[in-house]
Amino acid sequence: MHFIVRPIAMLAMVFACITTAAAQDTKNNILLADLNLNIEDMHTEFLLADNNVVSASSHSVVPNIPDSAFEKPVITLNQTHMYLGLASMGLAGITGLTADSVSKDNGSANLKSNVHVVAAKAAWQLGALAIGTGLWTHWDDFHLEDGLLDRDNLHVLLGTLGVIGYYLAVNSAVSDYNTNSGSVSTDHASYGILGSAAMITGIALTW
Repeated sequence: MHFIVRPIAMLAMVFACITTAAAQDTKNNILLADLNLNIEDMHTEFLLADNNVVSASSHSVVPNIPDSAFEKPVITLNQTHMYLGLASMGLAGITGLTADSVSKDNGSANLKSNVHVVAAKAAWQLGALAIGTGLWTHWDDFHLEDGLLDRDNLHVLLGTLGVIGYYLAVNSAVSDYNTNSGSVSTDHASYGILGSAAMITGIALTW
């Protein structure tokens, strides 16, 4: 019995080897074909997935913009104009409050360094700078065709009149000083009062 089974088993093994070799030669091996197809499909899927990642990353890239591009300047020209105007008005107020101090220094060399005198000069000078920065910043807001009662036009007009009043007050006082040998009268006060009224009204229109 063993004598018969062994040749049959050997023939079966040879037949199996021949069949497998033939199938590989003709590429009809379903298992290998399926495996190859699966590998190709998996490779294609990996490529597609990789392309999607690259595509997604290319669309989601955020440009490297420095933080300084979003930072506001510490002070703008418009703010400079505003602060100069307020400072001019404040100094005019100090000038009015210290008017009585002139009497003790009137006719002496100390008059030039008196708080009233120094504040008055600084008021018109800062006011002139406020006008300059205001015209530079808000030139497009000033239109004569809108009429003098337009808020922006009134702001420019009254602010300018206010500074002119400050200047006339200082100029009148200096003329008195030069004419009266270092003594100053109170005739210039009216210019300062009118200038302050115009300046306060002009600034109030913008708030």
